[in-house]
Amino acid sequence: MAGKKGKIIMFPQMKERLMEEAFAALEAKRYKEAFRFLCAAEQLGDDSFPIQLGLAVCCCELGEYDEAERRLAALLDEQPNNSDLLQMYLAVLLQTNRYNKAETVIRDALRRPSLSVSLREQLRQLLRFSEKMNARTLPPAEWKRVRRLLESEDIAEQLQLIKQLEKEDIEPVLPLLKQYLRAPEKSPMAKTMLLRLLTGKRVNETVTVEKFGRCMEVVPSALDEQTETEFASSLLGLLEQQLAAESPSLYETAADIWLRYAYVLYPFPPEPADAAAWLAALHWMASRFQGLDVDADTLAVRYGVEASEMVGLCKKLNEIERLSFF
Repeated sequence: MAGKKGKIIMFPQMKERLMEEAFAALEAKRYKEAFRFLCAAEQLGDDSFPIQLGLAVCCCELGEYDEAERRLAALLDEQPNNSDLLQMYLAVLLQTNRYNKAETVIRDALRRPSLSVSLREQLRQLLRFSEKMNARTLPPAEWKRVRRLLESEDIAEQLQLIKQLEKEDIEPVLPLLKQYLRAPEKSPMAKTMLLRLLTGKRVNETVTVEKFGRCMEVVPSALDEQTETEFASSLLGLLEQQLAAESPSLYETAADIWLRYAYVLYPFPPEPADAAAWLAALHWMASRFQGLDVDADTLAVRYGVEASEMVGLCKKLNEIERLSFF
């Protein structure tokens, strides 16, 4: 509520009421609701320990592990001797397979003389577990099988190998998978499939993806496919508006071309971000696929673009079409 001279006037005991609602929701395990109340209290300037801890707990329960780790690490910096915080933090690290980080945190904690005997023993057990997980190796046969992903020239075999990894622990072979993603000569389509695998496995390490001369560093667990493909999705809607009523089969052909293009390009956005130019290119290319004789200049005028730009984008789409079939 705004008062004179733009000052903010808060309702009486607003923060107290928010905290009451938040902790009532926490107790009832309504974590989304609790998170909303706690965020509101935080925005009102309450950065107290109970608020920050409550937010961390909500993040854990809602599966937002990156944010939970960040908040718990900050709280531990403030209260390094808080054993409950330490145990929560380690639980998040181990749950998300961040064994190297867990090992470092445990070793630092074990240097503190103030630890209780029971907690010290518990930490030693977790340390042995983390060391074991960090030292894991696949049997030679498994390494050989995954190595084929890097060496095979058969795209069908590559896709089959990636599919098999969905049911396996990929941590031991993560260096090989990261090597594949940054190899310029490897299949862009297989890289998309592999990157989605790493996202599903919540891999929290930075990986480098190279496709079509473009290079990007991403953290798979932080990728939001809906956000990354927002332009592609919006253009699909525009394509439907332009072509579906005019010719359903032409629209379906154009949509298939565009969806393949967006899939193979992922996580890179299409360039240029010019909807009209892409619509024209897709219309022309879909027409040619269906054996229709459509004049490029006439189509360019319809969409208000240069014919040369439209033809250039068609070359990009054709390149993906060649890669999409094997």
